[in-house]
Amino acid sequence: MNPFKYGCIVTGEFFCPRPALECELRRLIESGQNVVIQGERRMGKTSLVCEAVRKAKCLRLLYIDLLGIRSISDFCRKVTSSVSALNRKSSFLARVADLIHRLRPTLTIDTVTGSPTISIDATASSTPDSLDDVLDMVAALAREERLCVVFDEFQDILNVENANGILATMRGKIQFQPETPYIFLGSVRNKMSEMFTNSRSPFYKSAALFDVDRIDDKDFASFLNRRFKTGKRSVSPQLLQKILDLADRVSGDVQELCDALWASTQDNAALTESDLTTALDLVFSREAKAYIPAVSRLTAIQMRVLKGIAEHGGARILSGAFLRAVNVPNAGSVRKSVLRLVDLDILYEFEGRYRFTNPFFAEWIRRS
Repeated sequence: MNPFKYGCIVTGEFFCPRPALECELRRLIESGQNVVIQGERRMGKTSLVCEAVRKAKCLRLLYIDLLGIRSISDFCRKVTSSVSALNRKSSFLARVADLIHRLRPTLTIDTVTGSPTISIDATASSTPDSLDDVLDMVAALAREERLCVVFDEFQDILNVENANGILATMRGKIQFQPETPYIFLGSVRNKMSEMFTNSRSPFYKSAALFDVDRIDDKDFASFLNRRFKTGKRSVSPQLLQKILDLADRVSGDVQELCDALWASTQDNAALTESDLTTALDLVFSREAKAYIPAVSRLTAIQMRVLKGIAEHGGARILSGAFLRAVNVPNAGSVRKSVLRLVDLDILYEFEGRYRFTNPFFAEWIRRS
C-alpha cells in the first residue's frame, strides 16, 4: 500500500512526527486552554491537532469545518452535522435533537451509510437565537463527556453577515467553559489576526497563539526515508532534498509528490532523478486541468510577472533587476499584476515574499 497520504487528515504512522509542537499543543489542550493555530495552507495544521488530541488523556474530538460558510444557518448545520458524527446511536441523536428542539431537528437515515443522522430546518436555523441553541448544545455535551472542540477554516466566519455579533455570542458562551479546550485553525493569516489580535474584536486575546511552520528538513527527510523503506525503495539524501525543494517544504505537497513517486516506481528500486521527473509529470497530469484555466485568465504582463516569480523568487519583485528580467517597464505594473495574482489565489504573501499557493504550479510554469 502506498505509504503516503495527502489531501486528508493523517494520523498515526502516516503523520510525520513533530515532537516539540505535539507536546506543547497537548499540554495546552489537556489544561483546557483555548488555542488559535495559524499556518500556511497544507502545512499539516489539522493533522497536528488531531494527532495531539488522539494522544491526549480522556478527550474526544469534535471537529467542525467552517470552510465556505455564508450564513448563521450554514454555521448551525455544520455544527449539528459534526455533533451527529460523534455518535450514531439513536439514543444519543435523540438527546441532541432534544437540546436543539427549537431548530426543528429531524432524525433521518443516511441513504449512503445507513446510519441515523440529524438535519435541521433551514428557516429555523437562520436566526441569531439558533446560534445560542447550537452553542448551548455543544456546552451541554461537553459537560457529559470531555470534548476538544476544533473549528477549522475559522476565518470564513467573517464572510457571514454580522460576523462581529456572532463572534461576540461565541466568546460569551465559550468563556464559561474553562474545562473545554476550543481550537481555532485558519490558513488566512491576516483574517485570523484580525479576529484574535485586534483589540476591537470580541475574540481579542481569547486564545493562545500557536504557529505551525514548515517541518525541519532533517526530520522530514528521515520520515520520508522510513516510509519509502516499507517498499524497500532506497532514496538518496540528495533526492530527498530535491523533493523538499520542489514541494516548497509544504507538508501536504511533499506527501503528494512522494505519493506520485511511489506510484510510478516498483519495490526494491533505487530511486533516481529520472523517477522524480516521471513523478512530477504524473502530478502535472492530475492537476493540469486547474493550471490551464488559471493561465488563460492572465494578461501578458501578469504572465511575465508570474513566470519571473517562478524563476527568480518572490522576494524583490520591485527591484530593477526583476523589472528587467520580466520585461515590465515600471514597478507599478508589477505591483498591480501581483495584486491580481493574489486575488486569483495563485500567489500569497508571507514575510515579505510572494509564494505560489501550489508549488507544483510554479514548477509547471518554469517548465513551460
